[in-house]
Amino acid sequence: MNKLYILGLALFCMTFTACEEDLLDVNLDMDGGDITFVVSKEDVVNSNGLPVVVTTPPQSTSGEELGANKTSLDKLKSAKVKSCVVTITAPAGEDFSFVNEVKFSLSGQGIPMTLVASKSDIDATATSVTLDVEDVELVEFLKSGEVSSQISFTTDETIDEDLTMKAEIT
Repeated sequence: MNKLYILGLALFCMTFTACEEDLLDVNLDMDGGDITFVVSKEDVVNSNGLPVVVTTPPQSTSGEELGANKTSLDKLKSAKVKSCVVTITAPAGEDFSFVNEVKFSLSGQGIPMTLVASKSDIDATATSVTLDVEDVELVEFLKSGEVSSQISFTTDETIDEDLTMKAEIT
């Protein structure tokens, strides 16, 4: 009888106290959204060996996708970029032959631009480049309310026309 009482008490305690604290860690792979941008022919021609930088406008980090997963920004403990792929989408047939290095950086409201991913020694025939991701904690960037991205290209030759590119971030 004593064992039954202890078992019942243990079940009672677990039932009414186990949900008081959020102890479950959940990992989500979220699509960071594709970022489409244009690399201007004039910017590449006039770069004089300096990186060509494309900065996107700030994007709100309202946490809509987190809400769809039944959580919120205030519960977020960690956020890191898992992959970053930059692809030339137009014009057709263009490749990365003009690029020596690509860098992808992020900033938050009140947080300086921070390198998140980069790639050197790029295959000149590639139309898509998978960047090497840095181990950077981004939770404070997301909690800041808005995030901006910056993509820079160090070039060694000119291009004949503007290029449309896309960065896919997970």
